[in-house]
Amino acid sequence: MINKITLITIFIFIFQANSYSQCCAAGNPSGSDISQEGLGKNFLKVNLLYKYSLSKDYFHFNKKYSLPYIEKSNFNYSNISIAYGLSQKLSFNTEIGYFFNKSQELKINNENILINSSGIGDISANARYKLIQKVKPFSQLYISAGTKIPVGAFNEEIDGVTIPISLQPSSGALKFNGGIFYLRKSLDKKLGWYSFAVFEISNTINKGYLTYKYGNYLQYSLAGIYSFSKKLSAIGNIKVEYRDRDKREQNIKIESSGSRVFYFSPQLQYNFKRSWNIIINADIPIYKYVNGYQLTNKFAFSFGIYKIFNLQKRKLN
Repeated sequence: MINKITLITIFIFIFQANSYSQCCAAGNPSGSDISQEGLGKNFLKVNLLYKYSLSKDYFHFNKKYSLPYIEKSNFNYSNISIAYGLSQKLSFNTEIGYFFNKSQELKINNENILINSSGIGDISANARYKLIQKVKPFSQLYISAGTKIPVGAFNEEIDGVTIPISLQPSSGALKFNGGIFYLRKSLDKKLGWYSFAVFEISNTINKGYLTYKYGNYLQYSLAGIYSFSKKLSAIGNIKVEYRDRDKREQNIKIESSGSRVFYFSPQLQYNFKRSWNIIINADIPIYKYVNGYQLTNKFAFSFGIYKIFNLQKRKLN
């Protein structure tokens, strides 16, 4: 009779051979910085974030597909980011995250099996430059550029077998990104909208046993803002994520990788004691199209809190 260890080993080999993509994108989740604006000179922002993501439905193109064995996949993730205003136009942001778990639940021969990892993800750093800021009407335009450096574990194993790439805490690849953010509000600041776009490319992973390159990633958001008061605001955001196919050795494209997903992302932001802010956000897929056969995201939820410190006042005192 085949024991649990053998079942897990067989499944991992099959899983990696077919290169099925999953919810748990390797490395830090995209968009983990819950506020995209820059900072003025000598302002410091400290941001804490928690995010939970659940994936459950397998899709073939834009239709659900019944696949035995795989029950669901999820992660619990937290990060800390610190941003500092070097001048009135230029600010610098860095962040690092930790996965409490990155999990895949299976059911083989009526037996529940868990593939799990945890640990530090990637560390990211970017610079943001303010191109435009107007008071009436209030508007801001920022551009940004940065990198993600794989510092976490990328060789997690179960009984000597390396687990799938998507379940590793780190992406294992150096990545580069660029973005643009525009915000505009009415004269009374009750109504507003913003648009945000980011593009990310990845270096090829060469680990001896593995040659792999993540597909290019593009995210675009268009959101409306309504402020109930100076303290409470609601945001309705339509977000589009595009991922190109991943590649392996000799630039062979992975069939079951790459996707186009539309999300509705409602958000509440509450300000208290002037410089403290709480943000609650959800990502709800409203349309999914994947290449090949992929496990897709069902929903994600995040909770963040950040505080902005005016260090200039402390220097004057």
